[in-house]
Amino acid sequence: MNNTRLTIQYCLHQLAYWAAAAGVMSFATTFLLAKGFPASQVGTVMAAGSLLSCFTQPFLAAKADRSGKRTLFGMVMGLTALSALCFAALLLRGLPPLLFALLYLAGVWSFDAMMPLLNSVCVHFQAMGCAINYGVARAVGSASFAAAALGIGYLIDKAGVNSMILLCLLLLLLCLLVTAGYPRGGDASSHTVVSKNESCGVAEFFRRYRWYCLSLLGILLLAMFHAMTENYLIAIFQRLGGGSDNVGVALFVATAAEAGVLIFFTQIRQKLGNSLLLKLGGVSFLIKAVLFLFADSIAFVYLCQVLQMTSYAFISPVQLYYADDKVSRTDMVKGQAFITASYTLGCALGNFAGGVLVEHLGVTAMLFAGVGMAAAGTLVLVLTVDKTDRYTLQTTE
Repeated sequence: MNNTRLTIQYCLHQLAYWAAAAGVMSFATTFLLAKGFPASQVGTVMAAGSLLSCFTQPFLAAKADRSGKRTLFGMVMGLTALSALCFAALLLRGLPPLLFALLYLAGVWSFDAMMPLLNSVCVHFQAMGCAINYGVARAVGSASFAAAALGIGYLIDKAGVNSMILLCLLLLLLCLLVTAGYPRGGDASSHTVVSKNESCGVAEFFRRYRWYCLSLLGILLLAMFHAMTENYLIAIFQRLGGGSDNVGVALFVATAAEAGVLIFFTQIRQKLGNSLLLKLGGVSFLIKAVLFLFADSIAFVYLCQVLQMTSYAFISPVQLYYADDKVSRTDMVKGQAFITASYTLGCALGNFAGGVLVEHLGVTAMLFAGVGMAAAGTLVLVLTVDKTDRYTLQTTE
């Protein structure tokens, strides 16, 4: 198996996925508001999609982790195709508002649910001895997100919101082609099989790993702030006299800063450690929240987005390694699934809260709430991430 070819292929998969994410996730508010949905309903649609993803991601990730290559690649292709079909149907004229909202919800769910499976593709090939640098691949994804966000903002401004859907459909088609082109030789399923007698159930997991589960609350709170401000950037910019093109520039600045850190993430993590990176990420989110609250110009918001390099760029990739530190090998599938689900649930709650706050109390109230979420999340992480559960200590001695 050609390592260079496979790495390029996986980078292309990350590129297509995250470029599409810039449209269907970050410009969802812009798209749905333009279609006549009030802000609270937009928040409900996005929250419902993320909640469905939250409850299905652990199941999908565990199934992909334990199954063979055929099931893994089949799940990725199936979810990609479903997402594409849902978004394509939105281009039909005369759809009832409820059906339109349900189609977007299903598209968001299937798109979001692909994320842990995309990571599982990398794990699958690494288990077969293929050297894929996840940090570099994820940096490619962030760079493509940045470029797409910048382009989509201007594209919507010039050609309307349907142009965003058309671009995302092309990118999802590319995801399908890349997945279909992966080599199918070998089977990496055996490396993750866990004895059912040793692995615990959900209720027991919370008893075994109390400190770990408490730290997930901090990640959830930070995800609420991050999702709320990112999805309602359009409202923040409209408050300052801007529009969708400014959203594109802001997302470009954030993801460009993030990509630069992700390229060197492995070296950064080796020097600072998982716990310190989580704390620094929380503090960066808190600083960003305060600066957002007092931002009085479009340029200042752009400046705030530079903090993505020490907030999201630290918190997002280190979660995988943090779970590996705090959860024993027999429960690793659930540990990874729960940390992913906590972030997804936080995004869902943030989307919902943002819509309600913007519609009923205004943008300023949303930004005040964001400071509270970021402060609470940072405090929880500071108090919990250095703790190690007794069960983990017993299984590693």
